Amino acid sequence: MFAFETAFCQNSSWGKPYAGNDPSLLYYPDQNAVYFRYGWENKKDQGIVIKGKMPEARYFSFNLYNDYTKGSIAALADFEIVPDEDDRSNYTIHIMPEQLAGKYQNQIILPDSIQIASVFLRYYLPNGNVYANKPLPVIYLLDKNILNPALPGIPVAPMSTEDMAKLKNMVMANPQIITGKERKLLSSNTATIQEKEPIISKVMTMPIFKHYTDPGSIGAFNYNSSGNYPNKDNHYIVMPVLRKKDDLLVVRFKAPTHAIQLGDTTKNVRYFSLSEGNEYNNTSITMHDEQLKISNDGFVYVVVANDSKEARSKAIEMGINFMPWMYKDRIVLILRHMLPSPGFKNSTREVQIFDNRKPAKGQEAQHTIGDFALVGKFISKSAWKSYSSIEQVGF
Repeated sequence: MFAFETAFCQNSSWGKPYAGNDPSLLYYPDQNAVYFRYGWENKKDQGIVIKGKMPEARYFSFNLYNDYTKGSIAALADFEIVPDEDDRSNYTIHIMPEQLAGKYQNQIILPDSIQIASVFLRYYLPNGNVYANKPLPVIYLLDKNILNPALPGIPVAPMSTEDMAKLKNMVMANPQIITGKERKLLSSNTATIQEKEPIISKVMTMPIFKHYTDPGSIGAFNYNSSGNYPNKDNHYIVMPVLRKKDDLLVVRFKAPTHAIQLGDTTKNVRYFSLSEGNEYNNTSITMHDEQLKISNDGFVYVVVANDSKEARSKAIEMGINFMPWMYKDRIVLILRHMLPSPGFKNSTREVQIFDNRKPAKGQEAQHTIGDFALVGKFISKSAWKSYSSIEQVGF
C-alpha cells in the first residue's frame, strides 16, 4: 500500500522503559509490567506505523492516549493483533488520524480533537528482560504514503490551563491535602512537570481516603482512573485504608481462573494481582496470581502488617499470604483483573464507577461482584496472636 523504509532504526524512538518495579513510578503501576511510551503532535496528515515482533510475555498491548488528560482513547490487546501475512512472528500497528483512516490491519484511529498523543506499549510478565526477549518495535512516520523512521518522541505534555485551574480549586477546597512546600512547588513557574506530577497525583488521590469509614469492614471501589494512563484491558478496584495503630490488616478475595499463555482467552482473566500503593500514586509491591496462595475455600487471604520475622512466620503457619505495610498511615490496595472473559460476570469490570454525589456506603465492590471483591478488616495484635486459623478472622 505504501513504500517501506528498509533501513533499520538504530536509535529507538521510544522513551526509556517504565519498569513497574520502580517505586518512584507514578499512576499505580503493576510491578510485573513494563511500559514504553512514544509521544507526538497530531498533525492530522501523518500517521504512525509500528512494526514489531511477537514478544515472550504473558500479555502485551498498545494503548493510545490524549497526553494532556492522560485518558485512554483506544487500545489493541495481543489477541486482537493480527500477525503479518508474510511472517506470523511479526505484526504491524497503524495509528491513523481521521482523514487517513482506511482498511488498515490493526488500526487505531486518532481523533482530530487530540493535539498531543502518546502510545504505550505494555508487557506483563515479560520473559528474560524488560524487552520480552525481542527488539523494541520500530516506529515509522507515514507521510504521503512513505514510511520514514520516526524521531524520538516528545516529553509528557504539561497540564492544560483549564486542568490546572481545577487542580487549584481542589487544593483551595481542601488545603490540608498537601504541605506548604508542595503547594509552593505546584504553583512555581519554573518547576518541571516531572517535579509537579507526584503532587498532582496526591491531590487527585487524597479525597478517596474519606471513603474509608469502618476498620472492621473495609470495602473497595471502582474509582475513575481516566487521568492515570489507564490500561483499557485492566479493570481495577481500589481499597483506601487508614491505620491509626499498628494493627494488622487482613484482606481477602475469591481467585478467578487465570491464563498463563500469551493470547489465551479461555480463562476468567488473563492475569490478576494485588498491589500496595500510597497517596502519591506510587506502588511498593505487587503479588500476582502465580505468587498468591489460594486457600482450600477458593479465597486469597493476605495479611498486611509491619514486616517482621514473627509476622511472616504467623502467615506461613496459617497458610496465607503476607504483604509488608510499606508506608506510614495511608495505603491503597489495588485488585486488578486483566482481560476478563465475556462470561465472567464477577469481574472487577462489572463494578460501577464511584459516584461522588452518593454516599460511599453501598458502592463497595462486593455489592456487585460478591466474593470476588476485595474486602478487609483490622485485627488487633493480641487477637491475631490468639488465632490458629484464618476462619477465626470472621469474614
